[in-house]
Amino acid sequence: MATHPLSGAKAGWVAYAVMLTFGVLAGEAANLSRGGEVTALTLGNWTLSAALLTALWGYALQRRIGSEVYWRTAFWLVLFANSVMLIPVLLGDRAIAMFTAALTLLIVPAYLAAYFYAYRSPDLWTRGGGSGPTTVPRGSG
Repeated sequence: MATHPLSGAKAGWVAYAVMLTFGVLAGEAANLSRGGEVTALTLGNWTLSAALLTALWGYALQRRIGSEVYWRTAFWLVLFANSVMLIPVLLGDRAIAMFTAALTLLIVPAYLAAYFYAYRSPDLWTRGGGSGPTTVPRGSG
């Protein structure tokens, strides 16, 4: 008997993931439609956003995507890189800094989900199913 694709999912986190994904995509589309340039910084931001959203969706759906080691490393890289990218914005124009700070508050739960996904989901990483390698019991390899 097949299980429902959302079985085991965390409903509140799924709703947040839908809203955040839509918000990120709509924001980027609006920026591009207004003639925003695609620079190396833009590509870097898209890469970081994709990693954060992937971790959020993995946690929300309780599905393994890749490996626990990857997400533990990715969490700190994304957090550090986004923090560094925020410094010049927050030190610049006050109105833009306030707007950016408000938007940043909206993504704090995504960072929490990424942390929970990497560090507080042991059952997710040790059970069968999903993608990525399962943990091999000691002495069986």
